[in-house]
Amino acid sequence: MDLNKQEFIPVLLGSDRNVYGMAVAFHEKYNIKSISLGKAYHLETADSKIIIPYKNIDIENPKTFLRCLKSIYDEYKNQKLILIACSDVYMKLIIKNKKELSKYFLIPYIDEKLMDKLVLKEEFYKTCEKYNLDYPKTKICTNKDYKDLKIEFKFPIIIKPSNSVEYWKAHFEGKKKIFIAQDQEEAKKILNMVYSSTYKDNLIIQEYIPGDDTKLRVLNAYVNQNHKVTFMALGQILLEDKTPATIGDYGAIISTYDKELFDKMKKFLEDIKYVGYANFDFKYDERDKKYKLFEINIRQGRSSSFTTVSGKNITKYLVDDFIYNKNEKIEYLNNEFLWTIVPKGVILKYLKDDKLKNKVKQLYKNKKVGNILFYNKDFSLKRYIKIKLQNLNYYRKYKMYYK
Repeated sequence: MDLNKQEFIPVLLGSDRNVYGMAVAFHEKYNIKSISLGKAYHLETADSKIIIPYKNIDIENPKTFLRCLKSIYDEYKNQKLILIACSDVYMKLIIKNKKELSKYFLIPYIDEKLMDKLVLKEEFYKTCEKYNLDYPKTKICTNKDYKDLKIEFKFPIIIKPSNSVEYWKAHFEGKKKIFIAQDQEEAKKILNMVYSSTYKDNLIIQEYIPGDDTKLRVLNAYVNQNHKVTFMALGQILLEDKTPATIGDYGAIISTYDKELFDKMKKFLEDIKYVGYANFDFKYDERDKKYKLFEINIRQGRSSSFTTVSGKNITKYLVDDFIYNKNEKIEYLNNEFLWTIVPKGVILKYLKDDKLKNKVKQLYKNKKVGNILFYNKDFSLKRYIKIKLQNLNYYRKYKMYYK
């Protein structure tokens, strides 16, 4: 299909699984192709017939970023172009340049002032206090006080960057997305290691919420330009990736439902005058029976395609809002379905909860399982072999890192 004949063109920033999940959703719902713009080509988006790839190694430079996007606009200026970030770096670049980019693209994002309140974790936890949202016990660590840091809550503890965008620019041996320290000595080693790098922003120290991966939850929402929530979905995590660079990414999710949690987060999003996709990470704390909120991503998450495979196409709400100007009533995902990027054998081997294991078996039996990377309308033998090998590699990864 010629992009110039499409009703609109999604411009997806990045080239990983998040990009592919959005491209599949747009193609499945509207039979259109997407443009992807990133600094490299990744396996998930390579050899795809539904993605037109653009690449620039310097794309994270603000001047290059604007120049590349202006070039795409010049090529397709007669079309409606929706700009969608698929990582924090691109999301921040869009918002910081929103005024300029709005001349050329439809921009489904909040402004910079609200971004700073939500993305910087210490500011976000202040917002949680204001709206009575539960979160783990937290302490802020700075580059100036980390050597004398006293931790008042029990070990183990979580150590993670407050500014994820700046953190991923830093390079050092032993780098992880999130650290778990078992005692004071290990905590000191981690703090010294991080602050010996170029990362000098704050770190978040948090209590570890007990429980395995199945206590984790992910909530996706869409909020329209009138600041009304039009979609919400909740997923229960079965397995989390434990590879150092991608720890915290999800390997398998079962869609679930919790109206009380939906109502609470809906009120929060509408009160702060939010716009666009929102992605929340929680952990259910058995000690007080509460969901503890870790963070918000002000974009769709890498696993947000679980809503699409479960029957609620994630792009519909964005398109209804920005292309068709529809003010739809809120929809909830309430269809039990299994989203996975890992093989069935990995799930059944590492999932310890027998009740959930039986549920997984039943979902496979009922063919209520989906892997967004195996999209039948984007099939080629070359692509299938590469994705299949990547899929099988999870046996090795989980054996190496899953404890």
